[in-house]
Amino acid sequence: MTAINFLFDTQTVVIAMDTLSITVADRTPFKFASKIFPLPHLRSVMCGTGNLDLILDWNKAIHKSVIAYDIDYLNTLTPDVLVNLNAQNPKELTSTIYQFGYSHKLEAFRGFVYRSTNNFVAEEYKYCTAQKPQVDFDFFEEAELHGLDGAFIRLITLQKSEDDACLDRVGIGGEIHRFIMTKDSNKLDIIHRFPDHEDQYGVMIDNL
Repeated sequence: MTAINFLFDTQTVVIAMDTLSITVADRTPFKFASKIFPLPHLRSVMCGTGNLDLILDWNKAIHKSVIAYDIDYLNTLTPDVLVNLNAQNPKELTSTIYQFGYSHKLEAFRGFVYRSTNNFVAEEYKYCTAQKPQVDFDFFEEAELHGLDGAFIRLITLQKSEDDACLDRVGIGGEIHRFIMTKDSNKLDIIHRFPDHEDQYGVMIDNL
């Protein structure tokens, strides 16, 4: 899985995620991967946690088959296509897809989550700030003290620290990618590399 943290309102979406992918069997580092997929032609962005194969298959399907220009039609297609794509994967693998995008009809951003545990039914978010995995962290207070990127770095560092102590960890590490989207712009930056990045990479090479 991964860390995913976001905040969005009518005119802006901000997402921060790590880049570590771990093995299912023993929860050790497998590879680094991008998990935020901008879709500027749809005024949208897609990201996911869980089974990377499903996330990549859906990203490919969007570019290959979806004819649209904003989030509204993309959302209507997503549940059924995800169900069909996921049928090709082992049942024990779970995934969650997140999509945020601008609605020309509403003149505002919308956000949706689609969970394999809920048969990928579209669940629409209210405007919010969200963090996963959940930790004790006041994001707005930290943002006032350390700025937006500083708050995301401190948040995901805490999430990683708590996750590293778990036997059944979700796997957080690598780098932190931060994405900012408005109606007419997309900006994706690498804002942090964790100190154990090279150690994790060494494990990946050893496991080849």
